[in-house]
This record gives sequence, structure tokens and C-alpha cells, in this order.
Amino acid sequence: MKSFRLYCHLLLVLLGLIGLSTNVQAQEKISDPIRVQLAWYHQAQFAGFYIAEIRKHFKNEGLNVTLVEGGSNINPITEIQEGRADVAVSWLSNAYNLSNDQKSVSNVAQIFSGSSLAVACRISAGVFTPQDMVGKKVGVWEVGDEALVKKMIQLLSIPPESVELVKQAPNGQDLVDGKVACATVMTYNEYWQILAAGVPASDLIVISPDLFQIAHIEDGLYVSTERLKSPIFREQLVRLVKALRQGWAEARIAPTLAVETIERMAPKLNKEHQHHMLESILGTIPSSPDQFGLLDLSKYYSEVNLLLAKVDDKKAPGHLWTYEIWNELKKADGKSTPLTQATKFYATSITGMLAFKVLVYLGVFTFALSGVLEAINRHYDLWGRLILAFLSGVGGGTLRDLIIGGDRLPFYYVKDITYPLGILIVVLITTVIVLMYEDAPQSKTFKTIKKYADILGFSMLAITGAVISISAGLPWFWAPICAALTCAGGGMLRDIVINQEPSTFKGVIYEEAAIVGALFLVGGLMISNHFEYTAVPVYISLILSVILIACLRILIYKYHWHYPKSLGGNMTPDQH
Repeated sequence: MKSFRLYCHLLLVLLGLIGLSTNVQAQEKISDPIRVQLAWYHQAQFAGFYIAEIRKHFKNEGLNVTLVEGGSNINPITEIQEGRADVAVSWLSNAYNLSNDQKSVSNVAQIFSGSSLAVACRISAGVFTPQDMVGKKVGVWEVGDEALVKKMIQLLSIPPESVELVKQAPNGQDLVDGKVACATVMTYNEYWQILAAGVPASDLIVISPDLFQIAHIEDGLYVSTERLKSPIFREQLVRLVKALRQGWAEARIAPTLAVETIERMAPKLNKEHQHHMLESILGTIPSSPDQFGLLDLSKYYSEVNLLLAKVDDKKAPGHLWTYEIWNELKKADGKSTPLTQATKFYATSITGMLAFKVLVYLGVFTFALSGVLEAINRHYDLWGRLILAFLSGVGGGTLRDLIIGGDRLPFYYVKDITYPLGILIVVLITTVIVLMYEDAPQSKTFKTIKKYADILGFSMLAITGAVISISAGLPWFWAPICAALTCAGGGMLRDIVINQEPSTFKGVIYEEAAIVGALFLVGGLMISNHFEYTAVPVYISLILSVILIACLRILIYKYHWHYPKSLGGNMTPDQH
């Protein structure tokens, strides 16, 4: 009896907890107020926010948004950490400096895709080139801009002690008054204010961090990481980004009306200055709706590495970003893809690693060797050997890149001299060996080395083709096509040149191994989607795919797999 009563009490407590949880969730609504803390005073920097409010884009998304004006004594990240705001517009450097394990923040959408921070110097102060900053004072705000200036000085090979960094007054006034020779400016704000103060443009040089390939991520939307656990809050953020996207799109279409909207928020602002500001800012806002809100992870890690280089005892914060809202936004737009942006980034970054490049070189040079041997068997001269080697080595990659286009042109072997130079060396060395040892290509040792080098090269080129198609943004089903083309395309071009039917068309199982491996890779990357903050699952997928392709090729060699005669299988793998 006692046990029964205890059971009933436990059941009632459990039901009460479930009811309490349900009530808490029920209390959260999409229409709950959202306080957006702006990074500064009302100005054209936030034009898209004002238009989204005035044109009722927020309201049409079912949102109740309040735009909170910032100021010199208001830190937007602190505002969300202390619960006085729900969303903050801020720089990455600011979030990095303030985020910690107890009060972690995350970038959920990036508004500015480019940087507007620069260093303006006066020629009349003796600064004709960036190197002339030696012995000069440089004004900074000490909001993270000083780290960028120090990095620029380092890249210019200027002794850091030869440049004095001083805290500057607002609006570039110290540069105007001649108290500093250079000063950090926002090209959409202080730069125009300096010109309006009477400093001629001919007296200024503007040094952009882009010239040094230094990333500086500015206005992004940051929230408390803890709050992202709420599905209602995540839905609010998706709708907020959609509304802002529409607001910035309308600012681009009608900038004059946008400035009038800004005036409604702050009537005392200089209208001409706001026009200049908006024009500059629109250059940092993605013009394509499909790119709005996307944080570039390569830029993110580049700036984080810069911030890590600062001499500071502070523990580095964890991940300050998530693609969770971006992925939901794409889903809401009906444009979701099988692979997330994070997975694509990790897969693409692997191709830039030295070890991966070395293996790709091996694949290309191995294929080039097969072309040289074919040319030698046909008694071609040195030029003919070079042509067949080149077609065999990079022909497949050429066909692949013609399909992809975009950043893949000009071709990779035009950008990287290692490919043509390596192929030339392969041709020359092979020619010398054959001259010295005429029967070397027919020896068992040579054939064994070539076979296994070909297997490894084939596997690497297949995965390279698949990854390149993925990083180029092609639909997933192009991965196996590009994998097969990268491996077999060169051989087909070579066979056409020598007036021979491609052997892979006559029953040889060859590029099929690349297709299977690429499909396996795509499946592995889909699983990797669930691990946003680590590249390990992507690495594992790539390694296993290479191993799978290599194993298939070994089995094909060992058991002489080929198509049945009913499907054109009238050739054996050894004849390929």
C-alpha cells in the first residue's frame, strides 16, 4: 500500500513538472518583444533596421521589435549579457573580448560582409606611404581597432616601438587638428566627417586592411548562446533576419527614401553626410539575398587568429558563431541544401592543406606518367610525350573546371606552376630511364610501383573532384560526376588524340569506383552536418572515401572485374 502511495506521489510530481514545462513553453510567443541594441547612435549604418520597422516588415513577420539606440557609453554585447537586450549589433572583436563561459554570445547573422575600418593619414603630416608611419602618432578608439593597426604595422615590417598608438577623440577630430598623423576611421563615417571639417581628399591616404588581407568582421547580430536553446527565440531570429534582408534590399533600391527614413529616427543629422554614409555602407551589404546574413568562416578564423595573437592573459572564448539560424532561414526560403555551410567550409579548407596538395600532385604526376608511357610505346618524340602526359595529368581537371567555371578559371595549373613543371620533370625523367634501361617499363617492379601509385593517385583525384564541386556550390549529385570526370577525363582526351576508342567505354570498370567513393563521401558529409563546430567528421569521411576507392581499385585489379559481354565487357582491366 505504501509503495502504491509513493508511486502515485511520484506520478503527480512528474505530471506537475511536465505541466510546468508546458506552461513555460506556452508563455513564449513569436510576438514577444525583441529588443535590438544598435552599436551606435541612430545613423545610416542601421538604415535597413529603420526601413524594416517603418515599412512594417517586422510586423508582417509577427514580430514586436524595439530598436534601442546605442552610444559611446553603451556596449551592445554587455547589454545582451546583462539581459537589457535580446539581440545586439556588434563587431566580432568586441564579442571576442567580452564573451566568456558564463556569458557566452553567438553570431547568428552577419550584416556587413566587408570591412569599413581603415587608417587615414595626412600627407601634410609627412605620411606619403604606409611606411611613413614610422615616428608618427596613430589615433585609435581602443575598441579592437588597435589590434588591426598593430598587425598592419607588423606586415609593413615597421618596428612596433617606432609608432605611438594614442586614444583619439570621436569623429576624427584629432586628425583634423593635427594631433595625430594617422587615425582609424570608418570609411562610411569618420572619413566623410574629416572631409566635411575642411581636410581635402588630396591630403589623405587611406590604408585598408584588405590590402594586407586582414579580416575585420563588423556589424553582425549577436545573442546570448544560452537563449538559442529556445525554439521560439530561434524562430524569432529567423524572422528578424528575413525582415532585415527586405529592409536592406529596399535601402539599396531607394537610397533617397532610406535617408528620409533615417531622418525620422534622428532629425538633427546632416542629410548629405547620411547620403554619403549609406552609399558607403551599401558596398558592404551583400547585394544577393541568398548571401545576406552569411558569416564567412574563413574571415572569422582569420580575425580570431589575429585576436589570439594579442598579449593577454584572458582565456580565449569558445565558438562565437552558429549557422543554426542561417540554415533555418534557407529552409524557410525553400533553398536548403543537403550540406550545411559549416560542412562545406571544412571540406573546402582541407583541399588547402599541404598534405592534401602533395597527394593531389602525386595523382596528377602518376596519370602524367601513364601518358608518357603510352607516347613511348607509340614512338612519339619529346613534344608528343609532353602533350600526352599533360592531357593524361590535367585533362580531367580541365573538363571539370570548364563545367564549374567561376573561380575555377583560369585553370588551376595556370595559377600553380607546380603542375606543368612537375609534368615536364616526369616526362624528362621517364625518357632518360627508358633511354638507359629500355625494358624498364615492362619490368615487374616498375609495373607494381606504377599500379599502386595509380591507385592512390586515382583515389585522391576522385575525392578532389568531388570536394571541388561541393565547395563550388554545385548540387550534391555533381560530386560523383566531377569525381569520375577528374579521374577518367584525361585518359579519354588522350585516347581521342591518339585516335583510339576510350577503353573505359568498352567494359572496363574504372570511373565507377570514383562514383561510389564520391557518393560515400556525400553521405559522410551529410552526417557531418550534425557536428557544426568540428571538422573531424569531415576528415573521417574524406579518409574513408579515399580508402574505399583504393580498395575498390585493388579488387578490380586483383579479380579482373569488368562488365559482362552483354553490356560491352569485351576488355579486361589489364588492357586499360
